[in-house]
Amino acid sequence: MEQEKIGRFLGQVRREQGLTQEQLGELLGVSQRTVSRWETGRNMPDISILTALCARLDITVAELLAGRRIEGETITKTDASDLAERLIGLARRKNGLRRLLSALAALVLTLACMAGLYGYEFHVNVTSTVELEAAIDAWAADGGMRADVLERAAAGNRLYVLCRDELHPGDGCLAVLERGLFGRYRMVRTDLFDDPLCIANIERVGGREYLLTFCLNDLPGVASVVIYDRYDDGFQSVTPTAVSIQRVEKAPFLHVERLAEGTSVAPFSAKYFDGAGEEIPSADLLTRAEHEGGASYAGGHAAVELWMVYVLEGIIALFGLVFIRYFLTL
Repeated sequence: MEQEKIGRFLGQVRREQGLTQEQLGELLGVSQRTVSRWETGRNMPDISILTALCARLDITVAELLAGRRIEGETITKTDASDLAERLIGLARRKNGLRRLLSALAALVLTLACMAGLYGYEFHVNVTSTVELEAAIDAWAADGGMRADVLERAAAGNRLYVLCRDELHPGDGCLAVLERGLFGRYRMVRTDLFDDPLCIANIERVGGREYLLTFCLNDLPGVASVVIYDRYDDGFQSVTPTAVSIQRVEKAPFLHVERLAEGTSVAPFSAKYFDGAGEEIPSADLLTRAEHEGGASYAGGHAAVELWMVYVLEGIIALFGLVFIRYFLTL
């Protein structure tokens, strides 16, 4: 092969000049291993180093690329054509390496941007209570609350977390988080409340409805709590036959129940019973609950929709592919 022929000629001329591979490499600013790869024909010298290499070995670039001594002052048209093709080949290989490195840099930058966006959105580690509480504090009130996680419940790809606010006795929050592709979560919103009694909410997750019932305070004298819902058939609300009943022996509690498709449910009422099964009026419970009054801070707003996060990831990936293709086809 021509490349091996050039390598043999290069080694021959080097030895004629009384140079070792290591010495020639030092003169050119390359390693002994690089010189060895030239001489074995495994690699060709970069086009940017040809002039310096030939000057050190007292040969011409034409002789190096021909792999032999050229006698006289002229070369044939065939020789000139061959030399031109080899120079073009060297230039293409160098340009190809640059294109490849540029494309790799574009790929790395694209992946870094995608990972950065995803890490920014999905950074909450719910397996650590300390990290979860810190995330809720930062999201809910910019330092205006100190969350104490009490209960957790999942619905679809969402996680609901019931917290007590240690800075405001009787106040709390329901934090809503969303799971990403790799198990990490992001904050969606925090609902802050100061109601000492039990609360029921309807949540829609992934096209399905869930009934959330939660209570923060362990109300004195209460042995069980029953949450009743009303069924709305579009014309009237029917309460005698409840669609869902949650019975809890002791607060705090958080329950998530998936509702049957086609069922429209609105929270209706909660009833509280003592150990003897007697109902305790809500008004009496309000006087027993430890409660300071209204909270002095606002909850966190809802995050950008999950589909928008993936759209942004797709846009970044698309731009990355455009740049990679551009560099590869320069």
